[in-house]
Amino acid sequence: MLSPNSATGCTLFVKLRHLDLADSQRTVVDTRNGPWFPGLMPGLSVMPLSEFDTQHTALVRWAPETRFNSHRHYSGEEIYVLEGVFEDEFGSYPAGTWMRSTHLSTHSPFSNEGCTILVKTGHLPVAESTEALA
Repeated sequence: MLSPNSATGCTLFVKLRHLDLADSQRTVVDTRNGPWFPGLMPGLSVMPLSEFDTQHTALVRWAPETRFNSHRHYSGEEIYVLEGVFEDEFGSYPAGTWMRSTHLSTHSPFSNEGCTILVKTGHLPVAESTEALA
């Protein structure tokens, strides 16, 4: 078995035991050459990576000065900032930042300088909720 390696160094983001047992499809996406699609707001571009049941994983590119409406995440959200600075009303998150928001969490994200993020939604247990429906 080969171990992951890199001649020049890299950041390796690994999540173990996070897939639903019924999700058995292997997926490979060349993110350097994959297609980008318009996002829900002007200034957003999305490259879908994976979908299964309520789970969605994608790269999202934010143009500078892009703002998104306040919204709630059913079954949570995880974000890893790849480039630039991702922001919301709780703080600023530079490249290399990972964040996890629980079921029914809300925020109003934006990026003043622009950024690219890896985002996964709809995969966290509903029982984790610490907020009531508003």
